[in-house]
Amino acid sequence: MTGCYATRLSQFQDGTQDPATFGHADHIGVAYEILSGHEFFEALHIYATGIRAMAAKANLPDKFNATITLAFLSLIGERMASRDHDGPEDFVERNPDFMDKALLTPWYSPTRIQSPLARRIALLPDARHVGV
Repeated sequence: MTGCYATRLSQFQDGTQDPATFGHADHIGVAYEILSGHEFFEALHIYATGIRAMAAKANLPDKFNATITLAFLSLIGERMASRDHDGPEDFVERNPDFMDKALLTPWYSPTRIQSPLARRIALLPDARHVGV
């Protein structure tokens, strides 16, 4: 691991990461780092645990969203598997669509993805929302 995301990951895992300085690109880069070193479900556990801990540290425990966490990690893993990247910085740079927090809009209605249930458990996409 090299670069700022390696440092962010270390702080993320040991609980010293300041939530106020952990931006959206950091979420993506750290997810890439974790997925690079772990199988998917182990990575999901590590990532979700870290995000939940940061939300609690920021006194915003309700900010954690299991649905968004699983969906973003799945999309990042899929993109990682579909082409090679030269580390997390390259991944973030070559995948600007991940910087758009509305990336999940084609699959989830705002009501479903922001529901209290979506915060607690990972919900599947709205079948009617995606036209299935």
